[in-house]
Amino acid sequence: MLKRHVVSCFMVLLTAASVAVAQEDWNITGAGARAEGLGGAFIGLADDATAISWNPSGLGQLERTEFSAVGRWIGEKYEFDNPNNTDANYSITQSHFTYNFASIAFPLHAGQVNIVPAVAFQRQLDNFSDYSTRSETYESGGGVNTITPGIGLKLHPMFYVGGAVNIWLGNFDNKTLEKGTNATAKNDGSYKGLNFTAGLLVDFEGLKKPIPIKIGASLRTPFELEVEGDYEWTTAGTSNTKGSFKNTVEVPLMFGVGASGRIGENLTLSFDFETRMYGDKKIYRTTDKAPVDTIKLSDSGNDVNQIRVGAEYLIVSSAGVIPIRAGFRTVPTLRANVNEKDEYSDQVTGKGFTVGTGFIGGSIALDVTYARTTWEQTFALTGGKSANHNYTNQTVSASVIIYF
Repeated sequence: MLKRHVVSCFMVLLTAASVAVAQEDWNITGAGARAEGLGGAFIGLADDATAISWNPSGLGQLERTEFSAVGRWIGEKYEFDNPNNTDANYSITQSHFTYNFASIAFPLHAGQVNIVPAVAFQRQLDNFSDYSTRSETYESGGGVNTITPGIGLKLHPMFYVGGAVNIWLGNFDNKTLEKGTNATAKNDGSYKGLNFTAGLLVDFEGLKKPIPIKIGASLRTPFELEVEGDYEWTTAGTSNTKGSFKNTVEVPLMFGVGASGRIGENLTLSFDFETRMYGDKKIYRTTDKAPVDTIKLSDSGNDVNQIRVGAEYLIVSSAGVIPIRAGFRTVPTLRANVNEKDEYSDQVTGKGFTVGTGFIGGSIALDVTYARTTWEQTFALTGGKSANHNYTNQTVSASVIIYF
């Protein structure tokens, strides 16, 4: 992600890992082009192999072994406009392809109980950047991943429970070149952490008189994400400084609830609400084993609360099923607007829209989704004017699910 402020090369060196982490999109959710096409409203549906990443209890609904894989194209545009200082204005565009998710789930039937173990790999946070401004060029790669073994159980035609262990790992590398001085800053390192996900799903179609409604809940436990690495700073090729750093990121409790319902045989509607309690969380930063400072994750002091809604309509033919999907979601961020006193004020919240389709055959499901997300951050200036950060993210997700 792009840094919030342009600073000297040496300060970039000291804060790069902290700022990069703080500016990530911490709306951590599940994966899959189908769920994305529903705006991410999948906690109360969770009925395919990606369920382990949304609500692991949904795995208990699977009747066949399923393998899933998801890839993404991500395009970003980041603009800054200051009417009082046009020299500070810039527009940055970048894009790349990345893997997003893979999982396998295999049902084990034991009477009326359906036991479905699964394992997944997911890219949770993407550290890609490749851009240039008037003052610097910046390149970064890597990201934060999870390996997630989990299990879902169908205990009763109505009741499903599940749980998963999220093993957080990954690596990163960043390089900044300050134009004019040729000063460079490099850092690289790794991530690690561990937390758990628990899920519950109630399917009212399991009643003697079925009602086509499901209600789900998912909870992710808080944990500390450790970011460790080494840095190197070179000034015009003549001086060199090296060392190590460690950042500890407080990742909070996250809790979501969702519901889905069928209208007739072909239309499904879904709704999620999820809260991520970032309001009082911090990053603790250490350089060369000495404490440096503490950075608040939420500039406004607010939690990250998100609403997601989606719809799916199935067109059934002799060749297979073609789904048509659309969704909407709010996009709360950890950023805040800035008032005339240069103080953080209200939380920056954007919006996202998604559309998707696919094909479902006897042993395969193919899905593709386009998602667009935007937000605006304002900085109040004298004379009633304001400077603005505008962000646009366009993502194309494609996934395949193979049934065995």
